[in-house]
Amino acid sequence: MLKFYNTLNRKKEIFKPLNNEIVNIYTCGPTVYNYAHIGNLSAYLFADLLKRYLKYSGYKINDVMNITDVDDKTIRFSKEKNKPLNEYTCFFTQEILKDFEKLNIIIPKKLPKATEHVKEMITLIQKLLNNGLAYQADDNSIYYRVSAFKDYGKFARLKRGELKNGGSGRINNDEYSKEEVADFVLWKAWTEKDGEIFWDSPFGKGRPGWHIECSAMSMKYLGETLDIHTGGIDLIFPHHQNEIAQSEGSTGKQFVRYWLHSGFLNINKEKMSKSLGNVYTLKEIMENVPNPLAFRYLILSNHYQQNLNFNFEALQSSSNALNKIHSFIKRISEKENSKNNLNEESVLVEKQISLSKEKFKDYMDDNLNTPKAIADLFIFINKINRLVDKDKIGPISARLILNFINDVDQIWGFLKPIKNKISQEMEEKINNLIERRNQYRKNQEWNKADLIREELKKMGITIKDLEEKTVWETE
Repeated sequence: MLKFYNTLNRKKEIFKPLNNEIVNIYTCGPTVYNYAHIGNLSAYLFADLLKRYLKYSGYKINDVMNITDVDDKTIRFSKEKNKPLNEYTCFFTQEILKDFEKLNIIIPKKLPKATEHVKEMITLIQKLLNNGLAYQADDNSIYYRVSAFKDYGKFARLKRGELKNGGSGRINNDEYSKEEVADFVLWKAWTEKDGEIFWDSPFGKGRPGWHIECSAMSMKYLGETLDIHTGGIDLIFPHHQNEIAQSEGSTGKQFVRYWLHSGFLNINKEKMSKSLGNVYTLKEIMENVPNPLAFRYLILSNHYQQNLNFNFEALQSSSNALNKIHSFIKRISEKENSKNNLNEESVLVEKQISLSKEKFKDYMDDNLNTPKAIADLFIFINKINRLVDKDKIGPISARLILNFINDVDQIWGFLKPIKNKISQEMEEKINNLIERRNQYRKNQEWNKADLIREELKKMGITIKDLEEKTVWETE
């Protein structure tokens, strides 16, 4: 029986969607002012795992992830680069989708942009004004009146007196224009800093706040009550608390039934921050470990609720673990094509697969317990490898094993090797290493040559020495 830890009630609950067949899921998406960092990507990897497992469990998925393409940062950086806002944000939208492709993240069915849904946001703000939950301040901006929503702070487990200024949503407003410091902006009145970025509305020209974007877009595509809303734990307050206040304040209905939050990704036991210089993009970590699926493995092998400490040693260990899995699959694939099946133990293999499938489902049904599920996968691999060593695996058994791998890889998305494109810089690095190795071999410095072979192997590169040259390929 599938259970999730629901942030709403702070406990595990049996999952029952409103519709028995279709699950409506919303994921807080990127603000496209720069390249996504690996902290962002870890949250999207969790959402991908969740959706993949729901599909595996027999549900149909209706999933939406927003693109925030207008806020203080997108406006400021587009001006600094002297580019139109749309052109600037479209570039970074495409870049994060490239990261998704590298990480084998399935693109959501809907990727609504904030700039294309301002009409829906204005309608939602008007409802909140009509309900007495919003007001127009002296600066002509529209604010949410936190004191009028009796359950404000309940979701985040905060008392009214603990609320502070800063929940406005990436918009710098004069706090004295608000009734209370905890009130947050729904609509920011136009200022000269905004330049040509504004929309007309019944309350004057301006632009939407960050929080209202998610409420408007999620309800447009998924209805007034969502089954699941995902995001990083850092979004619980103020963003998700504000989404609840806006959405439930306008409809009078429960906004989300299951809130699922992923933990922090720290870097060398420190919080990721630009001041510490430890903000990495996928491209940057791939300069050390070229296989992007190593990062996918690292994130998914950790339980989504737990904070994860990222370092390059852990990433390399993940790459090594993946290499073992891929070597195993290659070994079994060779057995599938073999003709010797006299000693084949297909019945034993079938029983082992059945047991592993059962354990996999038990672990994943328990709030997506990926660490235990992956540990059991390696137990399965070790048992099968022992049968291979004894020549007990033939074509029939191999086919059963590969079908099992294909089955569970619908969720993992990293079991089958993917030939990755090598950048020009990486190709030059590989060729330089091979050239150095060949020089060591020429000088009969075999230990140094072997060290370079090992370095290439860690990079996911295998080499083969021919008579006149050395060739390489990605694993």
